[in-house]
Amino acid sequence: MFIEKKIETKPEMAASRFHRNSPQVLSSPSLVTLMQTTCADLMAPFLDSSEMVVSVRIEMNHFASAPIGSTILVKAEILKIEGDKVYFHIDAHDEFERIAAGFNDMYIINEERFEKGVKKKIDSLTTMRVRSA
Repeated sequence: MFIEKKIETKPEMAASRFHRNSPQVLSSPSLVTLMQTTCADLMAPFLDSSEMVVSVRIEMNHFASAPIGSTILVKAEILKIEGDKVYFHIDAHDEFERIAAGFNDMYIINEERFEKGVKKKIDSLTTMRVRSA
């Protein structure tokens, strides 16, 4: 099973956003995000309302630059499923060539449980900051 998404690159995705001496091309962090969210989009129709997916491992080889304004085609394919863990292979192309490939491992988790854990950390950070002020 696979999904393909076309995404137009925008200035906020540029490498220069992260470092002023970088070019106006799609940044690696933005490309990783496009690849990861494509995997999540593939899973979305199969999740119930209490579930979500989170990446636990992502690996990417970035082969070529893609100028801002180009359209990226991202293809995510499920390689296997083991219980709540889903393994993906991902490819990305611009209008000219393959720009990246990699793997993403995701877990299907309970959204409420996850959000409770995040809230607990936020509350702890708030308490720590108040004490140190």
